Amino acid sequence: MKICMMRHGEALDDIEDCYGGIADFPLTDLGRKQAVETASKLSEHAPTVVFSSPLKRAHETAQIITQELGIDPPSVIPDLQERNSYGVLSGINKDKAKLVFANVLSELKEKPGYSTEPIPGCELWEDFVLRVRRGFETVLKDAQSKGHTTIGIVTHGKFTAALFEDVLAIDKPFNLKLSALNVLEYEPAAVSLLD
Repeated sequence: MKICMMRHGEALDDIEDCYGGIADFPLTDLGRKQAVETASKLSEHAPTVVFSSPLKRAHETAQIITQELGIDPPSVIPDLQERNSYGVLSGINKDKAKLVFANVLSELKEKPGYSTEPIPGCELWEDFVLRVRRGFETVLKDAQSKGHTTIGIVTHGKFTAALFEDVLAIDKPFNLKLSALNVLEYEPAAVSLLD
């Protein structure tokens, strides 16, 4: 099976300098344009179905992609959503968070949300990896039961990183930038990242 992993386009939290995670921000105009560009790149792979995170930025990206490709609307899989890595900081402007959550931030040893270090209210890394595995298995089961051989998945940066590193053990560099497209050749016994 060929799997086209896509990250959503630019969202409002990116330009308002907010902690994202599970905070549900929509795409910006640039993010919508990026989704159209991703659909254009994706057309050469011809996925017959697209699965999406329920969060607005990913789901809107997936909707634009499926419209551009002329295929059915995306199937939403709740487990494909981003990690709640920011906990109480989710959705808050970073400068405002420095004032409101100075105590929380001063306790952290690493950059918030980019490590396994827990923040109050966050999803623990081990639980997240289990959810990533479950979400990926749900997608595979659904796609295989319907005979799809090339699929698209629109999700988030931390989700993709956990899938590639912790679930699939891919050690080749992959792209996590906004609107990135990574294409995998997947067989249960072997996974390869295509150039």
